[in-house]
Amino acid sequence: MPILDPLIFGTPPKAADALPSQQMGKNDFLNLLMVQLRNQDPLNVQDDREFIAQMAQFSSLEQTTNLALALENLVGFQQLTQGSSLLGKEVEALYTADGENAEVLQGVVTETRMISGEAFVVVDEKVIPMKNITRVSEKK
Repeated sequence: MPILDPLIFGTPPKAADALPSQQMGKNDFLNLLMVQLRNQDPLNVQDDREFIAQMAQFSSLEQTTNLALALENLVGFQQLTQGSSLLGKEVEALYTADGENAEVLQGVVTETRMISGEAFVVVDEKVIPMKNITRVSEKK
């Protein structure tokens, strides 16, 4: 009876969680640029090269944000795919009904779900995060 490593089913950090909260977002950047343009000295306007450099930074920020979102979606899809490979398999997992006292639950996976970007499996009508799975084996 093959046993799979439960570490492969762990939940990676979300892209948004990996970024420090002190980084400038797209709206912050645009607001700063607009304030700078409104308050510049009409006799000493901003250099074209400096403005182009700022716009390039904005474009780079937007592309990085889009890439992070795409990666987050890809990770979610990958987790759902991993969960679907557990359908019909017997698993052992930590289950907490009240959020405090964990119990070991054994049973066959009957369903996979994505809830708020996290993959879950259903065992004996109980919804369990995939990261709580400690053992996987073929159905007995």
